[in-house]
Amino acid sequence: MNGDEPSGDSLIFTRVTTLWAAHRGEPFPDGLRWIDAPSGDPVPALDFYAAGCVNAYLAGQGVLDPRRHLILTECATDLEAILPALTGRDATYVARLIRMAELITQPPPCPGTISLSADPLA
Repeated sequence: MNGDEPSGDSLIFTRVTTLWAAHRGEPFPDGLRWIDAPSGDPVPALDFYAAGCVNAYLAGQGVLDPRRHLILTECATDLEAILPALTGRDATYVARLIRMAELITQPPPCPGTISLSADPLA
């Protein structure tokens, strides 16, 4: 990197910020209100927990404490399990939550190899 290029971390933070703005602009889909994940947690609760973690990540300027990291990882795992059964707006809403969780919890690839432009939720 030449110093003028953003780091992978700043690209991830920007992407999460963009996804979060889109997510906050949508009401919770009615079709998700009565679905439970394999863990037994209802999807509205998973949405609430994940939202709190994303808010903490954004408020921390890209830093998430270990407890919230674990919560967000577990929420994403539960949401991934139900995603194949969802369609339309329900699927889009859940996929966006999963994508934010992935971006926040997974370490970025080596510098110079990150590419968020191919993100299907762009």
